[in-house]
Amino acid sequence: MSRALRTSLLCACAVIAACDDTPDVAPTPGTPAPSESPRDEQDIARRDIHDAFKLAQRATKHASDGGGRAWVESLDGAPLAVTAGTTGRWRIVYEAGELGVARGGAVYFQVSPFFEWSTPQVEAPDAAGFTRIATEAEGVELSAKTLDQQLLGIELGGRELRAGERITIDYGCGPAGARVDPYAEPNSRFWIAVDGDGDGVRKVLADSPGIDVLPGPPAMLVATLTSSARAGEEVRLTLALLDARANAAGACAATLELTGAASELELPSSVVLGADDRGRKTLVGRAPADGVYRVQARAVLAERTLVADSNPLSVGPGPRVFWADFHGHTAVSDGSGTANDYFDFARNVAALDIAALTDHDHWGMLFVDEQPELWRAQVDSARRAHEPGRFVALPGYEWTSWLTGHRHVLYFGEQAPLFSSMDERYESPEQLRETLRDQHALIVPHHPAGGPIAIDWRHAPDPELEPVVEMCSAHGTSEALDCARVIHSPRPGHFARDALARGYRLGFVGSGDGHDGHPGLAWKGPHYPTGGLAAILADELTSDGVYRALRARRCYATSGPRILLRFALGRARMGEAIPAAEVNREGNLYLQVVGASALERIEVVVGASELLSIPCRNELEFSASATLSDLKPGEFVYVRVLQLDGGMAWSSPVFVE
Repeated sequence: MSRALRTSLLCACAVIAACDDTPDVAPTPGTPAPSESPRDEQDIARRDIHDAFKLAQRATKHASDGGGRAWVESLDGAPLAVTAGTTGRWRIVYEAGELGVARGGAVYFQVSPFFEWSTPQVEAPDAAGFTRIATEAEGVELSAKTLDQQLLGIELGGRELRAGERITIDYGCGPAGARVDPYAEPNSRFWIAVDGDGDGVRKVLADSPGIDVLPGPPAMLVATLTSSARAGEEVRLTLALLDARANAAGACAATLELTGAASELELPSSVVLGADDRGRKTLVGRAPADGVYRVQARAVLAERTLVADSNPLSVGPGPRVFWADFHGHTAVSDGSGTANDYFDFARNVAALDIAALTDHDHWGMLFVDEQPELWRAQVDSARRAHEPGRFVALPGYEWTSWLTGHRHVLYFGEQAPLFSSMDERYESPEQLRETLRDQHALIVPHHPAGGPIAIDWRHAPDPELEPVVEMCSAHGTSEALDCARVIHSPRPGHFARDALARGYRLGFVGSGDGHDGHPGLAWKGPHYPTGGLAAILADELTSDGVYRALRARRCYATSGPRILLRFALGRARMGEAIPAAEVNREGNLYLQVVGASALERIEVVVGASELLSIPCRNELEFSASATLSDLKPGEFVYVRVLQLDGGMAWSSPVFVE
């Protein structure tokens, strides 16, 4: 391998494969095993990744780097668009720009390194991803080699590639074709990068070509009902058809039949789904008298019948429950789809009340902090999707620090600036907080116990700006080691419960951290061990109402299912504090749970280690009260709910002072 290829791989994008932020059941190649963690329990910094990005930032790009254009053609008559999770074959044509590509320079071809595209390779014609490289430019010699995950380097020898001369890249041209991303999205990119002068620094073509990845046939039905209402109020039931990978199925014909409490809720017994409905339909009914209601749905298609049970609706005087996914990604960083697709799915497929889009500031094929127009487009998409009283869409981003852990920033006001973790002015949590203090924003530490990187809790969270922590996401759970489905590569001392034991007052939220374009339903797909949702107990469905609820820790977390949970300790509700003398004198604990499916048990966590288990005997609804005593200042109490199907929920704690 030449110096050009070797150095360019180091300086540009190699770190993408070094520690992939995309959740997988199996570790991503290049992700360090737990045994490779630093010896100091609190030292979680991945300085290798941070330093590689800093090196790339300082690299000087030649005018010929990133020059030229590229497009996709059909190979052997194969369609350009393809169904997610299948195979295909394509010809990508690169044409040199005005400055050409020097002898010793290189052209790079990369499919998304975050998912399951076949790595392009030139060694095994019968294997998936086989790629043939050619040029008609006489005297130009091409040497191709797979350099890393989904990355092929093509070095130029003989002479330079002159303006207008072309290289053809036949991807998937062997009998096995090339495996396609399992997530549907428009314009899934075939990234082309160019090191024009051969100095080892390359630049990606921002307009690299792509193809449409289409959803498969309907394989599951999701029925989502409003979770809380007063008697006489309108309620909504959203019905959505998904393929086997939880992609929105798109245009299809089906008859939807409703039973259970449908008639009581004034919902129709059946409705026809046409091509214009794009595989989803929202129906409006009305809540009758106080009680708990559930709807059963059946989708009758030409080839199969799909069934689904809705989540519970609680009608009565209790708190309003709104559902949020505060953390997710699109193809702008390391996810799938567009921002418009993201918010459309959140509102019209997953039936969320609140969604935030939090692409990385400095991670992916194009860095948002280096492309201001990308950030403006993300913010504009959130503004367009926002409809107070119906759907709250929040702009945000993931502050991707490889030194102290990842956090996402959520904006609730008019201003939404981006402060990059790679900017020395904002590279510590303290600097970020001071910058955001007047921005009507909140910060949420996520996957705190491990996964891509843990949270360094030596940087104490600011109660004004950092009132909650993400308890569960597609990476797994970060509550404690005694919880099910613990996050991969866990680091003892970094769990949410460890932060509480340090004396930090943090409420709990769940969020998907989905990279599949499925906010609110990442847990439905086959690729993630868990998902995450936040239940927001707010007075109104507005940006400010959500902001005030989070600041007060009036929220709780689930792993995806819409479990209804109420919890109090004496007069203190979840997220509040109560004096030890008062709770020990009058300390009645009260809890009420309405499961999305049958409950297995409820566990009461007292302090850093004590756990009281209450069996639920497969009930759908459960309530209990108990008396706790001998609680000490500095302790905390919260509830963990477990369903038989593995679904979980966690109340925000009550803090003893």
